[in-house]
Amino acid sequence: MTASKDVVDLVAKANARGPTSGFTDVDDDAEELPTEFDLENAKLFKPLKVGDLTLQHRIVHAALGRSRSVNSAESPLAIKYFAQRTTPGALMISQSTGVSLEHKAWPWSAILETEEQRTAVANIVKVVHEKGGFWFQQLGHVGRCTSPGLVKLARDQIGLKTPPYYGYRPVSASAVAESGVNTHSGEPFGVPHALTVEEIQRIVADFKRAATLAASAGADGIELLAGNGFLLDQFLHDNINQRDDQYGGSIENRSRFVLEIVDAVSEVFGYQRVGVRLSPFSNFHETDGSQPLEQSLHLSRELAQRGVAYLHVAEGRVSRNLGIEENLERLVAKGIAPEDISLRPFRRLLAEVKPSKPEYTPTVLVGNGGYTAASGVLTVEEDLADAVSYGRRFISNPDLVQRLRLRRKLTPYDRSTFYTHGAEGYTSYRDSETLKEDTSPSNNQPVPKDVPASEATTEANNDESPLQGNAQTPKPRPKRVAVIGAGVSGLVTAAAFKRLGGFELKIFERKSVPGGVWVHDPVSTTVAQFPAAEPSQIDPPLPRPDIALPGDAPHSTRQRFLSSPIYDSLVANIPYSVMGGTTELTLPPPANPESEYLTAPEVSEFISKAATKHNYLIQYNTSVEDVRNLPQGGVRLLLRRENAGGTDTWYEEDFDHVVVATGHNSVPRVPEIPGLESWKGGLQHAVTWRSGEEFKDKRILVIGTSESAIDLVLQSLPHAKGDVHVSQRTPHPRYPTIFQRPGVKVVKTIDHFTEDEIHLVDGTVLRDIDHVVFATGYFYSFPFLANVRPPLGPGGHRVPGLYQHIFDIHNPNTIAFVGVVNASLTWLTWEKSAFLIALLWSGKIHLPSKEIQERWEQDRFEEKGERLFHILALPYERVLYFDEINELAAEYLSQEGADDTLLRGFPFELISDLIAGRPGKLAHYGILEDVGGTGVPGATAAISDSADVENRAGQTDTPTSVDSGVDIISDETKVLALEDKDIQPVHHQVQQAPAVISAA
Repeated sequence: MTASKDVVDLVAKANARGPTSGFTDVDDDAEELPTEFDLENAKLFKPLKVGDLTLQHRIVHAALGRSRSVNSAESPLAIKYFAQRTTPGALMISQSTGVSLEHKAWPWSAILETEEQRTAVANIVKVVHEKGGFWFQQLGHVGRCTSPGLVKLARDQIGLKTPPYYGYRPVSASAVAESGVNTHSGEPFGVPHALTVEEIQRIVADFKRAATLAASAGADGIELLAGNGFLLDQFLHDNINQRDDQYGGSIENRSRFVLEIVDAVSEVFGYQRVGVRLSPFSNFHETDGSQPLEQSLHLSRELAQRGVAYLHVAEGRVSRNLGIEENLERLVAKGIAPEDISLRPFRRLLAEVKPSKPEYTPTVLVGNGGYTAASGVLTVEEDLADAVSYGRRFISNPDLVQRLRLRRKLTPYDRSTFYTHGAEGYTSYRDSETLKEDTSPSNNQPVPKDVPASEATTEANNDESPLQGNAQTPKPRPKRVAVIGAGVSGLVTAAAFKRLGGFELKIFERKSVPGGVWVHDPVSTTVAQFPAAEPSQIDPPLPRPDIALPGDAPHSTRQRFLSSPIYDSLVANIPYSVMGGTTELTLPPPANPESEYLTAPEVSEFISKAATKHNYLIQYNTSVEDVRNLPQGGVRLLLRRENAGGTDTWYEEDFDHVVVATGHNSVPRVPEIPGLESWKGGLQHAVTWRSGEEFKDKRILVIGTSESAIDLVLQSLPHAKGDVHVSQRTPHPRYPTIFQRPGVKVVKTIDHFTEDEIHLVDGTVLRDIDHVVFATGYFYSFPFLANVRPPLGPGGHRVPGLYQHIFDIHNPNTIAFVGVVNASLTWLTWEKSAFLIALLWSGKIHLPSKEIQERWEQDRFEEKGERLFHILALPYERVLYFDEINELAAEYLSQEGADDTLLRGFPFELISDLIAGRPGKLAHYGILEDVGGTGVPGATAAISDSADVENRAGQTDTPTSVDSGVDIISDETKVLALEDKDIQPVHHQVQQAPAVISAA
C-alpha cells in the first residue's frame, strides 16, 4: 500500500512540525518560530510536575549512547558533559545502561552491576544535583541486537571462558534472528536463544539489582528502555516474540515482561519515579509486530494506571531502518489511521486514564523525534506532548535550554564524533556566551582531522634544541626511540610517534631502500633450508666481532634473508582503500580504473615516495644485531652497517626504547615431512619464485592453499609439463573451487618422500614430479632479541611474552612490536598500535598489571594455540581488536584535547570497499563466486594444515582466512547502511537506505 502525499502531510501535521522524507543534518534556521510568537511565555519554559518531582522547564536530555564508557563504567568525561548541560530543574536521562556484564552489548557501552560502576554513576549524579537537575538512569538489555563474537567477548571479560549451555548466542523472546551485520563485530547477529521462564525472571532480578545500585548512587529515578528494538521491545512484537506461554501469544502476555520489570524497579523507586521509553511506530532492529499501536496503547494504559512518572514516546516519523515515507506505508498497511501515527493516541489515553492511587500525579507524555528549535517549542505549545526530549541538539549545544529561550542559533553537530571515545565532539562544544567572547574561526568547530593536536603545540621529532619557549625554561630531553625496519610497519610507527610528539627517532633499515617486504628483488638471494628446522637454527644471531667498537670487520656472508617474497605479477589481494587507510599511508587508486587492487610495483613506488619525509631518520644498510638492557634503564643496540668496500662497520648506540617493526614475511618456513632430506628432485620455497616461466617443461607439485599458491599454480599452467599438482589438506576457504580447472590436479597431503617418489596419505604415489614448491609461509624471527626476550614458540608461529600482540610483558618500558598481529586487514591496525606504544612511553597511559597481561596471553594461547596465536582469524576478532586496544587508551582519552584520530572504532567503510572489490578479484582468478567464512565462535572454520599456511606481502594469509579479512561479511550482496539509535551506536543493517540519528 502506498502512502499518498495527503497521508504524509497529515502525519506530519499530527506530529507537529518536521520533515517527512527522513532525518537530515539540516540547519535549524531552516524552520523558525513566527516572529510574533511569545517565546517568553511559552509552555516549554513553564514548570511541569513529573511524578513527585517538579521540573522548571520541559526540555529533557534524552538517553544518548556515545561510546565513552570505560571498562563498562561511565567515563570521567561524562561528569563534565552533564555539568555543561544541566540547568536548574532539568530532567537529565543517562545513556542506556545494561544490567548485566554477562549480557554487555558491545565495547564502550555502560553496565550497572558493580561498585565501581555505581561510583561512576554517583559522580555524575553529584554534579547534576549541584546544578539543580534531576537524574534518571536509563536501564536496558540488548537482547538479540548483539552477536556471537560480542557474547563471547562479554563473557571473556568477566572470566567466563566457556559458552553458556546454548552456545555463544544472543538472547531474545524467541529464536528469531535479526538480518544484517552487527557493526560492532562485523558478523551476522545470529539466531538468538529463546529465554526460558527462569532466565526471564533472572533478567527481571538484574533490572531490580541495577535499580538498587542507581538508587544508592543518588539517582532520582529510572527510565526503562522498552523501545528501539532492544530486549523489552522484542517481547512486544509478535514478529519476534513467537512464544506460546505467559509471555507471548496475546497483547496482554507480550506486555507481561515489561510490566514485571516496571513492578520490580518500582519496588526500589516507586512508580512515580519510573519512566518508560517506547518507540511504537519504529522499525528499529526489525521490530515489525502486527499490532504495534494496540500493543503500545495497552502497555501504556497499564503503566498509567500504575502511576509511572512519564511515557517517553518516539513520534511516528522516527524510524532508523526505513525511510520515513516507507515506514508510514508499513504502518498504514497494518490498519493504523494516518492521524494516529503520532503522539495523539497517547495524549488521548493519558487524558482518560488516571493512576489507581489518587495521590499520584498523572503520567505525563514526553515526545521524542528529532526536534528542531522551532518544532520542539510548538510540540509542547500545541499540547501534543507535555515535554520534549533532545539528543543531537544537546550534543553540540551544552546551553541548549538558554539558546532556545533566547532564540540563539544552534551550533551544528559533528556526526563523525558521535561514537568516538574522547573529549572531541563530547565535551569540546562551548556555550553561546563563550562563543560570543571568542569570535575566532575555530571557535566551536572540532580540530581538523588532518592536523594533529600535538603539532600545534610542540615539535614532535628530533628537535635538538635544549630549550622550549625561552632560554630560561629547560626542555625535557626527548626520549630516544630506535625503530627497527623501514617497511610499512616502521613508517607508520614514525608517523604515530611524530603525531604525539616528544620523541627522537632513528629508523634502522638493513636494505638500501625503504619498503621492507614490498621492495621487489628480481632475483631472490634467499636460500630456504630443507628439511625443516627451528628459527633459531635457520636465522641465529650474528656473533659479535672481536674488535674494539666502533670498528670495521670483514663483511659478513651469513644469510640474513634480505630478499622480498614479491613476485613479478603480484597483485594485492585487499582493495587499495582497505589495505592503506592510515593517516600516513593512504594508498592511491590503481592505474587500472577497472581494478580495486594495486600491483606490487604500484605499492612499492607509493611506499618509496611516502618514506621520503622520514629519510632524515632512516639509516640504510644498517642491521640491528643485538639488543641489551641497560642497568639504568633503556637499551643498547649493537649495529652493523654494510660498507661499499666489502667491510661492515660495527658500533653501539643507546636508546630509551626500541620498536620492532620488521614484520613477519622474510624467513621461509618448511614443514616437517618424513624423508624430505632424501628427495633428489628440485625443492623450492615460494619466497624465491618470481614467474611461471621458471617451471617450463617441468612437472611440479605445489604445497599450500594460499593466494601465492594460487598465483603460482595459475601462472605455471602455460609452462609446466603435464598437470600441475597441488597438495592441500583443505580447499582455500574463500575460493574452494579455484583449482577445479583443466591442467590442475588436486591431491591429498604428503605422508613421506623417498628419493624419487612422493607418497600421499591416501596411498597414492607420485613418481613423475621434477620439482616441489612449498607455499608454506614464514617464521617470526628476531635473532637480535635473544638476550632480552624468551625464544620464539615451537615452529616460529608465536612471539611469547606479548600483550595484545604489541607490548613486551617483560620489558614494557623498553620494547614493543608493530606488525606482529596477522590477518588484521589494514595497515591502520599497525599505525594504531604504534600510537598506543607512544602513549605508553610518554606516560599518558598505563598498561594493566603484569598478572593481567600474562593471563590474557595464557587465555589466548589456550584458545588459539601456537599457530593461530597472532592471527585474527575470525571476522569478529579483527573488528573487536580495534576496540580492545582502544580501551587501553581510556586514560588518555578522558583528557581534554586528546588526539583520538587513531583511537576510533573499526571504520566500516573498509568493509563496504572490501565487498565492492570482490568482483574484480573473482575476475582476476577467472571464477564466478567466493565463499564467506563462518565467523562464528565455536564453529568449525576451514582450517588448513600447517603446511598450507602462506604469508605473502599484502596477503597476510592464515590457516583460516587466507585473504586477510574478506570473510568479515559472508554475503557479498549485503550493503551496509549507517543507522543511529537515540543516539546508541547500533548496527548497520543491510539492503536498506541510510538513515540518520533519529532522535534525539
